[in-house]
Amino acid sequence: MNPAKGLHMRLRARGAVEQLVDDDAARSAATDPPEDTRAWFRGECLRRYGRDVAAASWDSVIFDVPGRGALQRVPMLEPTRGTRAGTQALLDRCPDAAALVDALSGR
Repeated sequence: MNPAKGLHMRLRARGAVEQLVDDDAARSAATDPPEDTRAWFRGECLRRYGRDVAAASWDSVIFDVPGRGALQRVPMLEPTRGTRAGTQALLDRCPDAAALVDALSGR
């Protein structure tokens, strides 16, 4: 979040939004996402396979895997899936984005 450009910060300055976590917790979450939500999986994909991540959003990670003609989308529609407990073993088995996409697609 860019404090100089973000809508949230402008609304907060006007008292129009409620702050749910303090600024330190928000900054920490940028590098240490919660382990009990899909944010952990998304963060780990960026950390481990960042060079192959074309885009990431709330509900998907999109990989640009070398040698594949099309982008590879990994949907993450359920917020409580993608936790550390549920995905770390899978990620540990996958040395690169191609292996992860293959494992998720059943190849």
